[in-house]
Amino acid sequence: MIEAYYAYARWGAKAKVADLEKRYPQLLAPILQQNRSFFSTHETIFPLETVTSISSATLSSISVSDTLDLTAILKASQTISGEIELEKLLSSLLRIALENAGADRCILMLLQDNHLLIKGSITQETQFMALQSFPIEDSQEIPHKLIYKVKHSQQTVVLLDATADITFANDPYIIRQQPQSILCSPILHQGKLLGILYLENNLATGVFTSARIELLNLLCAQAAISLENARLYQCSLEYAQQLERSLNELKIAQTRFHHLVDNVPGVVYQFLMATDGSVSMPYISSDCYDLYEVTASQAIANVQIILDMVHPEDAESNRQSVADSVQTLTPWRWEGRIVTPSGIIKWIHGEGRIEKLSDGTLVWDGLLLDISDRKRAELALQQKSQDLEQALQDLQQAQLQIVQSEKMSALGNLVAGVAHEMNNPLGFISASLQEAKPTFAEMIEHLKLYQESFPDRTDKIKAHAEEIDLEYNLEDLPKMLDSMSIACDRLKNISTSLRTFSRADRDYKVPFNIHEGIDSTLLILKHRLKANDLRPAIEVITNYGNLPLIECFPGQLNQVFMNIIANAIDALEESNLRRSFQKIQANLNRITIRTEIKDNESVMISIADNGIGMTEEVKYHIFDHLFTTKTVGKGTGLGLAIAKSIVESTHNGKLSCNSVLGQGTEFLIEIPAS
Repeated sequence: MIEAYYAYARWGAKAKVADLEKRYPQLLAPILQQNRSFFSTHETIFPLETVTSISSATLSSISVSDTLDLTAILKASQTISGEIELEKLLSSLLRIALENAGADRCILMLLQDNHLLIKGSITQETQFMALQSFPIEDSQEIPHKLIYKVKHSQQTVVLLDATADITFANDPYIIRQQPQSILCSPILHQGKLLGILYLENNLATGVFTSARIELLNLLCAQAAISLENARLYQCSLEYAQQLERSLNELKIAQTRFHHLVDNVPGVVYQFLMATDGSVSMPYISSDCYDLYEVTASQAIANVQIILDMVHPEDAESNRQSVADSVQTLTPWRWEGRIVTPSGIIKWIHGEGRIEKLSDGTLVWDGLLLDISDRKRAELALQQKSQDLEQALQDLQQAQLQIVQSEKMSALGNLVAGVAHEMNNPLGFISASLQEAKPTFAEMIEHLKLYQESFPDRTDKIKAHAEEIDLEYNLEDLPKMLDSMSIACDRLKNISTSLRTFSRADRDYKVPFNIHEGIDSTLLILKHRLKANDLRPAIEVITNYGNLPLIECFPGQLNQVFMNIIANAIDALEESNLRRSFQKIQANLNRITIRTEIKDNESVMISIADNGIGMTEEVKYHIFDHLFTTKTVGKGTGLGLAIAKSIVESTHNGKLSCNSVLGQGTEFLIEIPAS
């Protein structure tokens, strides 16, 4: 429409021009506004005498068709609009403005980040075009006060006689350079300031007539459009260059990434989970085939192939690890097994950094490693560690057995020696008593015959009989011999018990009377069961069942009985520490031993005391090697550990403990009957 308007004006069709102005004011607004604002007192400043010399009728009679060389306008407009590169546009704009405005110096300033920069200048004298870029504050070749006014008001200012203007005559530049005529016009695009065009003439005043102002306003309007286009073009060029650089950098980064991935041990992947729970794998490295036996393209096309390879026994832990990562948005970590299509079971270690996108999609970027070799090594090491631990336990047990065996052997040798030494004189005494009893009986009978045959005894005989209490001795002597025989029998029983306790085991099991073993143990410990100054005697209650002979190692079982009963005595003595003799007597210390046959398959032996009992922690460690609750010098922590080994390892039985703190303790020994 603007081009048609200018064409009709050049042709001289004034009525048509007026008709266009009336019918299309919105399309011709830039021209009409410029036409109306050329000499507005709000936009253009003239000397007072000049303003008064121009009548309103004269101003209103000015018409575009009358004052403008339309050919020059169209040529200039086409030249400006035809430039898209900023530097060429600036050069053309400066040259056209200088040629058509009657100025001998022209400066173009553009707004950048709210600061005006001088982008170019040209002079009529030298026709030298200087394209540059520096802030107006750094220039002393322009009237700053005038420039700032145009910048803030965004309106054209014309000084017909710059030196006589009362507003700007004191500007340092005007004082120094004495320019005659000045025109300063804003370059606006859609109400937004793009720059300022500054022109001056140093030879004459009133150079910038209304016709030239109209021309410059039209040029500025076209220049604003062209500058905006050039800016957009420049931005597009910069964006294209930046995009090209980004693409190049991306290609370089992709190349580096692929080189890095190729050198990383394992499989690099990216895993996505949408808000609806659907999953996908946009990327997985080529090492995927070495781990999963499927190609990367197959895995990307159908990620379920990989997910279904998780070992059934590890599927729950894998699912839970993903759920934890989703819930807490923390990195994913998992170790487990997969089963490849060929049936190979592999151990893998997976890690992934999680990120939640704006649309709620979850993204994991991570690494998958084949740790099968490490797991096999760990299992082998674990097995070796278990073997070493078992060997250590066996060695410790053997040491315990050796130590205890040596102790029991020494005790057995001592007891056997004592029993043997007792048997020799005891046999002599017993035999002598058996021979002496009839001899003494005959001598007594013979003495009675003397008394009957010679009733008249002398005084000396009577006195001697009274002195030796003959009648009492004759009556008591047989009783003394009987008592001596009973004592010999008791000593024989003690010797037998000692030999029973100290009997040496063979390398195979032999039939044994459990009750004899218990009784012999009680006999050995009888000195500890007797009463003393601090307590009454410890009561021992035996409730023996009808047990058959048990095939076992008697010496070792006696050792078990000895350890358990001795510990019971220790527990009872410990419970007496804070009790008086009367309190102990009111509730006597008691050890109860009970035996029974169980299901005709095993023998149950219970040894219980009514001592202080033990805590759960002590009961938990009671059979541990070197564990003891006794003071230093009273316990080694070996007795019950050895007893458990004898019962469970040697006799395939079971040794257990029941205890309630404050009520007592019971040890249960269960061994096979045969």
